[in-house]
Amino acid sequence: MKNKKVGIGSISLILVIIAFFWAFEINGFCLGDSILATLNIPTWSNSANASGIHYTVFYTFIFLIPALVLSIKYKEDKFSLAGKVLSIFFLSELIISFFFMI
Repeated sequence: MKNKKVGIGSISLILVIIAFFWAFEINGFCLGDSILATLNIPTWSNSANASGIHYTVFYTFIFLIPALVLSIKYKEDKFSLAGKVLSIFFLSELIISFFFMI
């Protein structure tokens, strides 16, 4: 078995982890919401009562698409397979959820 090196493809897993913490609320804290609020960018379509479309999830694609591209392009690197599998899973879940939102 060939030992894989940590390289650019390994960043894909890091991007997926960042996307997870960006999009989801954990113990009452959502990283994406906090950063967007700091930049005065709305996080919800109905910001008065935090309901409607959660815009923060759309920004998750900024992390997941590059993660998928890096994992495919640098598939020989360590952790690129994990980044690929998780980014495909996460992207699939987001796309499926959009169909139920319509």
